[in-house]
Amino acid sequence: MTPPGPTRKVSTGTVLLLAGAALLLRQLGSHSLFFELVWLAAIVAGAAAAFRSLAGRVPFRVRLIVHAAFGLFALFSLNRLAGAALFGFVALYFWLLFTSPRPAGQRPATWQVLVAGVVGTLALLTGADALMPAGDNSVILFLGVTATFTAIYLLPKERGGARWALWPALAWAALTLLINDPSGGLARWLLPLALIGAGVAFLGYMRGRG
Repeated sequence: MTPPGPTRKVSTGTVLLLAGAALLLRQLGSHSLFFELVWLAAIVAGAAAAFRSLAGRVPFRVRLIVHAAFGLFALFSLNRLAGAALFGFVALYFWLLFTSPRPAGQRPATWQVLVAGVVGTLALLTGADALMPAGDNSVILFLGVTATFTAIYLLPKERGGARWALWPALAWAALTLLINDPSGGLARWLLPLALIGAGVAFLGYMRGRG
């Protein structure tokens, strides 16, 4: 039997550390959002470690069932962060698919990172609404989708990147500025937006040549 590698040991240690910290908070009488955040982080770390450790050892549907079981456990063991956990585990599933090893010559699917990014953004938005119910957290949606398309554009093609993602990234960035510019002084944002767009385009061009 092959001994566990350093990565697996680190993953196991992380899960144990987070779970222990969450249970310690519970023993100290904490039932706050901080406890839920640590507890959710422990379950997410455990789900990711289980998904990766079972790769190549069990059929894919078994890994899917195990991941769903972790998600349901998180959903029913949390209170205010249950909605964030639901979206988060869906996003995590597609991210794990995207980052899983593939047969030689098969490039990652761009749609997987797109779904992971958009659903992950919904998880962050739902979590922010639970943490700051009185705040306007809609900017998270626009920033998250912008970041998702930007990441797809910057990724090398052989790793699932796509050049077409530049245009929706710039469009969502512009929408973010418009929605968060109640004074109507959009002109002062044009130069920073142009510089950011030029920087993203330049990075994508250099990666394409590399």
